[in-house]
Amino acid sequence: MVQKSIGCVYFLASSAQVAWTITFGYELMIVAFVSMLVLCSTLLFILYRQWAVVIEEMKKVNTAIRLGDIDESEADYSLTAPPPKPSYWLLRFPFAVHAGWISICTPLMISVLLVSLNGDESIELWAAVICLPLLFGVCMGLLLREEAGAPSYVYPLTVAYGCLGICWELYAPSQVILARHDESSISLMKNLSGFCGICLIVVVVTRFCALLMRDQCMKLKKKDDDNIVQETMDEDEIEAYYVAA
Repeated sequence: MVQKSIGCVYFLASSAQVAWTITFGYELMIVAFVSMLVLCSTLLFILYRQWAVVIEEMKKVNTAIRLGDIDESEADYSLTAPPPKPSYWLLRFPFAVHAGWISICTPLMISVLLVSLNGDESIELWAAVICLPLLFGVCMGLLLREEAGAPSYVYPLTVAYGCLGICWELYAPSQVILARHDESSISLMKNLSGFCGICLIVVVVTRFCALLMRDQCMKLKKKDDDNIVQETMDEDEIEAYYVAA
């Protein structure tokens, strides 16, 4: 996970984070925006490579099960919502939180850049209206995918937290926002960000509960199948005993 997925890309992500902190502090907004784009791209690339490593390991386990090298009961990959392991909390969870936070900050950085360049208010509004649904679609794709392994919950939850934060901020907008946008534009962004945040939380909760219930049903079915096989084997052994007698 460290060598194949994180590697030297983390050095580039950290450099971009440092560059954004310095340039944003000195109000070099164009350079800060480029730094944020690089940071967001590198973090998403790390998440993609981490998932690729997980898929590769799952394929190896499934191959070993088919060849009989390991027992299927020793592998947790048959479950759709297995409990996270310590390696996940150490090596994958922090990057998912960081990537989700930077993903929601990137549209905000676009707005800051447009304000610094004295851009038109309508362009800023359209940029936000386009970016939020795109980000919402990415999160829904991560939640509803059916590949092996559990869906990604951390990234969508982080994005939902950011969306709800934007909605909360727009309930009492600052004087800078009021001077730049009218009430209808503020209401539009408030409702859009709140809708995205609430929908993501609802989908996360329902998806997790559905997969958890499906896992429990799979376990019960497997247990019943094992009991039936065991009873069949016992009857065969009794019949074989009487035949031998």
